[in-house]
Amino acid sequence: MELDEEFFPTLFQEEIPKAYELRVIFVHEKMWAGAIMSQSDPKTSLDWRNYNHEKPNRIVPYKLPSEVEEKIRKFAQLADLNAGAIDMIVSKDKRYVFLECNPNRQISMVSEKCNYPIEKYIADFLANA
Repeated sequence: MELDEEFFPTLFQEEIPKAYELRVIFVHEKMWAGAIMSQSDPKTSLDWRNYNHEKPNRIVPYKLPSEVEEKIRKFAQLADLNAGAIDMIVSKDKRYVFLECNPNRQISMVSEKCNYPIEKYIADFLANA
């Protein structure tokens, strides 16, 4: 690839052959994860956010390995976050790859599709704070 001599600052990310993507919601010590099955659709195979409204991706509950949960807790502590939505890839060779953390906690996709009580957990936490 030939690049111009000057260009706007850009972040390039290595393409990782993925088995599926994860959206992990964390609120304090509690975590909920959903696996996004985006690989069977050419439109979403590179990035599920290139959403196909005619053929939506399946999102299923996912149990994170304890060592991945611990790394998320450590990240949240170091970043001084008490909640967030983390996007990850599980590679075809079973590596967990962190992509980003959205501190605005976009939770409805995982909560609704996986039937998780995330909103109730947050409401109960706030009511008892």
